[in-house]
Amino acid sequence: MSPLTKLFVALNVLFSLLITAAVVVYVNKEDVQKNTLTSVQSQLASANAARQTAEEQLQAAQQNLTAVQQQANDQATRMNAQLVERQQEIGNLNVQLAKATTASAAQQLDISRLTEALNAAQATTGQLNQQVAQLRQNNDQLVQQSADLNGRVSDLTNRLDVTEKERRHLAEQLTQTTGENQRLGAVIKGAGLSPEQQNLAVNRSGTPAVNGIVREVRTIAGVQYATISVGAAEGVTQGMEFKVVDRASGNFLGTITINTVDPNESMGRLAGPNVAAIKPGVEARTQL
Repeated sequence: MSPLTKLFVALNVLFSLLITAAVVVYVNKEDVQKNTLTSVQSQLASANAARQTAEEQLQAAQQNLTAVQQQANDQATRMNAQLVERQQEIGNLNVQLAKATTASAAQQLDISRLTEALNAAQATTGQLNQQVAQLRQNNDQLVQQSADLNGRVSDLTNRLDVTEKERRHLAEQLTQTTGENQRLGAVIKGAGLSPEQQNLAVNRSGTPAVNGIVREVRTIAGVQYATISVGAAEGVTQGMEFKVVDRASGNFLGTITINTVDPNESMGRLAGPNVAAIKPGVEARTQL
């Protein structure tokens, strides 16, 4: 039984109860019955109106129920049609799955073969990587050796350039000194001086008296050089020769021929009978 039907029955029962109550009251009291009858009639009218409304709502609900049932039937029909289509699709998918399974088995065999080939390739790659690493290590060693050789060549080239410049400079000085010595020798011989007088004349032949101290002794390209504590400020010039003397013993150790002059120091090439004994601190003089 629908809710609307239950409502309708309840209203009818209520209506009956109201009528019964009205009759009882009417029997007991006439005046009260009239008033009650009026009230009951009013309530009855309201009940009838409510019943009418309930009937209309019941009819509308039934119509809605019919429409809903029709929609449900239509939807069920569509769902059945879709179900049939899905079942057909499932059948097609099963066929495709069977084909795919067969293809997968074939691919699995191919994968196994490719895996074996890949393992072999990886082993070969590992060996090649080891060879490449060894080659890179050898190449790094060769690059380092090449860099070392290039540095050695550059150093030797620089030393050769310095040596060549010094050789040319010394050759020029030697030529100049030889000519000057010949000229002075001729002058001294022409003057008829004794050997002692000749040495004194050579020492006083125009070379200024400059005294200094040896500050440093070093070897460049196999040639020994010394730096002394006097320079251009004291009148030192390129080509000037200093005699190196041990101040403690007074022994003559060798000579320094100046080839580089700075304001306060000079550097020249060492020569003489006892060059190995020339150390920092010994005296260098232009005149003995």
